[in-house]
Amino acid sequence: MTLDPARLPRHSRAGSARRLELPDALRGFALICVPLLALFCTSMLELAAMFVVLSALLFGVSFAARVDRPGKKTGTARLLARRMLRDSVAYRHLWIRLLMAALAISLVAIALPHGVAPLAPAVLLPCIAAFVLLFQQRRWRQWLCKLAPMGRMSLANYLVQALFVLGLFHALEPRFGLLLGVSVPGVALAMLQAVFSCRWLAQSRPRPIAWTRLGKQAG
Repeated sequence: MTLDPARLPRHSRAGSARRLELPDALRGFALICVPLLALFCTSMLELAAMFVVLSALLFGVSFAARVDRPGKKTGTARLLARRMLRDSVAYRHLWIRLLMAALAISLVAIALPHGVAPLAPAVLLPCIAAFVLLFQQRRWRQWLCKLAPMGRMSLANYLVQALFVLGLFHALEPRFGLLLGVSVPGVALAMLQAVFSCRWLAQSRPRPIAWTRLGKQAG
């Protein structure tokens, strides 16, 4: 069974205002969610698996949302992912199916013996699908959009998190354990990154044209 791009739902007007906000907010949510789920990690292997899933998610969202050059043909899977991100309302049924499938995977991971499957990465999948469905609601969207600045700076924030966790693991983990030595400081860092990203992008916004012209005339 193949997927025909021509049969995909068309863009809906309800989702047009969220096409650019959702990918950034989703990346920001992932950067916040991974340190929180790291609190439930019991080994460095699970923590490493969390960061592997995070890097794959950040790369996948950025790759799907990137605009291609004119004349370049887009693959079916990437086209579907792009439309699901840029027009999530029209693809709500697919996000609901993805949520159900992710919940089933999480239940299987919970039922397996401890240590067989990393639990935290399995929990991340339904969290992502639930985030998109909540983002479609206006009362939730005004709060979830606050994570968009963190998602716009996802590469820098991800590198800082990875280096920070790696440094803490070598410096503090043997003394305080994985929870207090790595996971809790990682959550605190993610919260600070969310605040810093908002302030940084707010200060780096371009000045209005009127102020720019006034400055040139004064000079």
